[in-house]
Amino acid sequence: MLAETHHRLLSSLHASTTTSTRRTRFQSSNKSGFVSFTARRVRFGTKRNTSRFRAWGKPISSSTTKDETTTETLRKDDDGEKGAVFQGVYEFAKHRCYYERKGDVKAAKVHVIFLHGFGVGTFHYRKQLNALSDEEVCAWSMDICGQGKSWPRSGEDVRDFEYSMDSWRDQVEYFVREVVLKSSTEEAKVKVVLAGNSLGGKLALYVAATSEDITDGIILLNATPFWGFLEKRVRFLTKENEFIVKLTQPYWDNFRSKENVRRLLTLVYADKTKIEESLIENIIEPTENEFAIRAFISTFTSPKASRLSYDEMLETIRDRNESMFFKVALCYGREDPWVVPLWGQRLKRVIKNATYYELSPSGHCPNDETPEAVNAVVRSLLDEWFLNTTTTSVRRTLPKQIDGVSIELVDGSPRNVFEKVDYWKDTFVS
Repeated sequence: MLAETHHRLLSSLHASTTTSTRRTRFQSSNKSGFVSFTARRVRFGTKRNTSRFRAWGKPISSSTTKDETTTETLRKDDDGEKGAVFQGVYEFAKHRCYYERKGDVKAAKVHVIFLHGFGVGTFHYRKQLNALSDEEVCAWSMDICGQGKSWPRSGEDVRDFEYSMDSWRDQVEYFVREVVLKSSTEEAKVKVVLAGNSLGGKLALYVAATSEDITDGIILLNATPFWGFLEKRVRFLTKENEFIVKLTQPYWDNFRSKENVRRLLTLVYADKTKIEESLIENIIEPTENEFAIRAFISTFTSPKASRLSYDEMLETIRDRNESMFFKVALCYGREDPWVVPLWGQRLKRVIKNATYYELSPSGHCPNDETPEAVNAVVRSLLDEWFLNTTTTSVRRTLPKQIDGVSIELVDGSPRNVFEKVDYWKDTFVS
């Protein structure tokens, strides 16, 4: 859930063991039976290229026909009225993966896909799905493997899978191509936007920088700039090592306890009254899965993203953004103690054309803590970018404050001594 925990756990485990077009090839090196595929990076603005993607997984269906479709049902807590939220499952890398969506998949002009942070899931975006979907926008949220309701079918499938940035990147790409775009009747014309909070924000950056033909924009919600501290996997730090599992168990039990979850949320929510009991229960529920501790170990001992560094992701997105075909926006809670405004300013300095909003008071998870403000920003961006609404009218109608939360369009200039020092280092030293 946080980089400090990540670093502390990794250190303790290590000490305890004491011992323009480009082609990219994906190939499994283990016995998982994943199907290798080749994906071509296509120039911006070209037709969606889903037919050449031979996927690692397949949608789950009760049908055994060749043309399988994703299984969808009305979510249990929905009343069945028009515009209800649907839940679906599909298979990726021997994992039964879960998602939710709201909106007309056939008629929508824009599909916005929300990617969650570590330790949460689709439930963290229900306030967005309910508010943003209409006849023009279809909103989706998906659980990444080893989180929420996306889990393997057997212990053998866990052994064959690495819970890492690379695996999640491939999962998101598969989901967009095989579930979202293939649901649309005019996949070449629809626009796809990835919106991610915390880890989900970095994942959105990674996917957009490496799969250019399936994304038209990203919206970052307090995106973490760091995930993973290892260049490559350490031999003994694996989820298959029973000693590591036993060593981690006490820490894991404390980490997922109701008291600790509440304490962590209290650290990152500016308004403590927004921490609902249902949120705590939803966070804890996936940790009861029999494979959860091994997924946790794999997540925190997995290497960094292998294809691009964080700086390279930003540079790639900057180049796409400057082409004017690709849209970038930031919507950050100003009171976030982990991803402080300094990180948003750094990103803004690299991607100069990015639209940058700050919300206050709002913490690390603005999508859940201040959803009305986030929804207003996201909808205004979608209107401005893709739904034929002029920039001037959108900016004029977006309120400066919603429910006591200010919405400020900022240029990324430093405002205090720490930000000024960072700006000076970035500008004159680097």
